[in-house]
Amino acid sequence: MCNLTQEELLKYALGNGMINLDEVSRQVNMKMIEKVREIHKYKITPPSENAKDPRWQTHVEDITKESGRRKIKGNTEDELMMKLAEHYGLTDDVNLTMNDMYKMWLPYKRSITNSENTIYRHTNHWKRYCIDSEICNKNMKTLTTIDLESWANSLIKDNNMTRKEWQNVKVIIGGIWDYTYRKNLIKTNPWAGVKISVKYRQISKKPPETQVFVGNEDEKLISVCWEMYNSNQNESYLAILFNLYCGLRVGELVALKWKNVNMIENYLSVEDEEVHIRERLSDGTINYKWEIVDHTKTYTSRYVPLIPKALDILEKIIDIRSKRNGNNEFIFQKEGKHLNTNNVGNALRWACKKAGISNKSTHKIRKTFASKLDANDVPIDEIRILLGHTDAQTTLGYIYNPLPKEETLAMIENAF
Repeated sequence: MCNLTQEELLKYALGNGMINLDEVSRQVNMKMIEKVREIHKYKITPPSENAKDPRWQTHVEDITKESGRRKIKGNTEDELMMKLAEHYGLTDDVNLTMNDMYKMWLPYKRSITNSENTIYRHTNHWKRYCIDSEICNKNMKTLTTIDLESWANSLIKDNNMTRKEWQNVKVIIGGIWDYTYRKNLIKTNPWAGVKISVKYRQISKKPPETQVFVGNEDEKLISVCWEMYNSNQNESYLAILFNLYCGLRVGELVALKWKNVNMIENYLSVEDEEVHIRERLSDGTINYKWEIVDHTKTYTSRYVPLIPKALDILEKIIDIRSKRNGNNEFIFQKEGKHLNTNNVGNALRWACKKAGISNKSTHKIRKTFASKLDANDVPIDEIRILLGHTDAQTTLGYIYNPLPKEETLAMIENAF
């Protein structure tokens, strides 16, 4: 046969009955319905007998709604499936946009992270930086690496983003493009070649007096915590004292159990953590709760040595508990239940006020722990291990000068 263009070949095949358009259309529809069933996470409900609204229906993700979803209906199952195909950008006549694919990617991300907190952050970042961008409503199949690169660099520059802020947004954009490519909805992934050339906003390190207990502030805090505990037996103050010598995340602190303590070899096994969970209920509403999970923030357990001052606090608790009956599973308790992070935070706020020092969060105790170790020449990698960090750069962000300015100045003068 002579060389014909694809268009000429198609006309020839149609004219000679070699292609049945009805059959082609049926096959295409079947493929799209298969794709929909693969992607769609919500239940598809047929009309019930004597229903007021005799239509097939389901839900789709919709971040503009308070519930995070909206209904889609069809007179028949096939009609509903075709509407879903359009919603997911699976038909040739519908643009495949980043905003559309975000709605598909988000439930997928939810299924693999099992964390509503992560989904909450992604939703906020998408709404803040991307949803109103013109490029997010363009057909993804027409976008090039240069288009995306120009947009990404402008996004960073126009919003004066820090490197960390960009990383949070990049996770979403990269996830969308990778998801779309792996779903075979695009032939190539232009996002993979994007390069960032603009400078990120630099964050000036805050003064140490706002981040750690400086000079004798920790001594004042210790004195007040013992005074408060002796007056009201609130173990939140013992938890604060204990953490000055251990540097745990406050969620790890309140999740400590006696099984985590080795009083013979003097170490603490840090394995669990209390977390604040945003839980999406079946009706689409969000429920907030505190829950102890069987892992730390980095999903790794670690050992922390118990110095004598920390052991003294544990021995005091053991002595008190021996005189009481009740649940003795957790180290720090209130009314027979483990303390929560709010209990410790509130106690620290009162203790700071009574000690006459500026209010500092429970996280500042962790930074004080790291800074005092550094000031006493403990190697940075050992501090990293004790804090449970995977990267020493993170640990360096916790290091401040805990010495009063006069002492620091004297050290500088003595150096010459």
